[in-house]
Amino acid sequence: MKSTEDVAVWGVFVGDNGDQLEVFNSKSGPFPPRENSSGYIAIGWPAIGDLRMFRDNYADFVHKFRVVYSDQSERVFKTKANMPWYFAFEMKKGDWIISPSSFHQIVMVGKLIGDYQPDFHNESTLYGKRRSDFVHLREVRWTHIIPKGDSRYSKLNRIGQLTVSRPQLTYTELQKILNQAAAA
Repeated sequence: MKSTEDVAVWGVFVGDNGDQLEVFNSKSGPFPPRENSSGYIAIGWPAIGDLRMFRDNYADFVHKFRVVYSDQSERVFKTKANMPWYFAFEMKKGDWIISPSSFHQIVMVGKLIGDYQPDFHNESTLYGKRRSDFVHLREVRWTHIIPKGDSRYSKLNRIGQLTVSRPQLTYTELQKILNQAAAA
């Protein structure tokens, strides 16, 4: 079991238009998921393939990423390349996920319970999955679904602008926020 110092907090966005929401559903739906249900987070970058082939070889991953996603400045390139790498290899079971959806005005918070898994052939049984380009998956146990009217929403919905990020929030700070009474 991880000590609290080893537990990371990650932010994963669900998309500005709500177009990624179906992959957050539990296998039987609905959205938003019920608290204490299992669901998924998913990201794109399908052209890099199954990330498991790059395990322990970041240099090879960056080289291949550059082949298919090379149209950015070096700084932008590294930022984009790191997001799927973090998603597959830096996020660990037991870490916490904050996933805001401005489209639905909720913040979903949960504990990562699954290893990285690819889904290139739409073989997952995710409820309603329609976006075949969201191919990199992780399973999450959703512990909190926080609506916009809840005072905790404003403390958790601004985690950055990247698809995958590490907000300036520790596990202990996150737990304090989550344990506050849900007040409007």
